Amino acid sequence: MDIDTLRILVDWKCNLSCSYCCNEQPQIREQIKPVSMKEINFTRYKVVCITGGEPLLFPLRVVAISQLARFSKAFVVLYTNGTFLNATMADMLMRAGVQAINVGLHEPKAFGQIIRKVVLATMGTGISVRFHVCNKYKSLHLEREFPSAVFKYWEMNACDRENEERVVLKDWEDKNYAPTGLSVITKEKR
Repeated sequence: MDIDTLRILVDWKCNLSCSYCCNEQPQIREQIKPVSMKEINFTRYKVVCITGGEPLLFPLRVVAISQLARFSKAFVVLYTNGTFLNATMADMLMRAGVQAINVGLHEPKAFGQIIRKVVLATMGTGISVRFHVCNKYKSLHLEREFPSAVFKYWEMNACDRENEERVVLKDWEDKNYAPTGLSVITKEKR
């Protein structure tokens, strides 16, 4: 199968610690190649997935990657847990070139809160939103409570995809990749 997708982990850090996270599996981490932004040829890919850890802990990185990917005509998808997504962030992501957001739902008690928050934050942006939920929660019938939301149910440990290359950023320096044309920029915590 041809590689047409690049999955970029902006960093391993996350604000959650989900027991089933693929990133915590040693065999997955070993497969992910550390690269600098200068090593990435975005023109090789039809799709660029921005993920982490939690990528919105590093909004400047997300914006810079989105802009470079869109400049290369790639379709840009952000994977997030949704906890940092608000209307200002969604607008910034849209202007940077993010076309779709996949929100991983992790804690059943917070599903409704996250879904409502993300739907409200992305309203009017034109960004396509899909909620990823572990198959074991299918019995919650989230589609009934949120009929306008789109859900994808996944199998535990189904992290491998034959059509994608996975990399994690190394040696990131914000000064080298300052986003352009955006009035809303959030400083990252170091």
